[in-house]
Amino acid sequence: MSIDAIWHELQLMQRELKSRLFDHCLFDMETEQPHLFYPYKEKTIMGHVKEELNDVERALLKIKNGTYGICEETGLAIELEKLAIIPTARSIHDFAFQELYERKSLPHTYYHPSLYLEAEEYQ
Repeated sequence: MSIDAIWHELQLMQRELKSRLFDHCLFDMETEQPHLFYPYKEKTIMGHVKEELNDVERALLKIKNGTYGICEETGLAIELEKLAIIPTARSIHDFAFQELYERKSLPHTYYHPSLYLEAEEYQ
């Protein structure tokens, strides 16, 4: 994946997040009835949307000024392949959970005749 592809993906994310915030604002203005459980849940969700939008806009700005892909903590370059997975990553530590997930081995079923007993051998 190229930096141009990541730029395009970030722009799509930005438009989608802005659209969600805009739709949410229109919904709040159109409703006159108080919500019983809605405000807390929706405020939490909208808080996450705003944070994600800030991360996307920060990444776009970094691409513009040439600092995209540089770890904010260590100053080391972040691999483009990793940024394709998490384009809003700010440090190499943002990939810790992904790396743990990738290292987790899935159970494999190995067939080897010596590992299986025939029914009469088992008794």
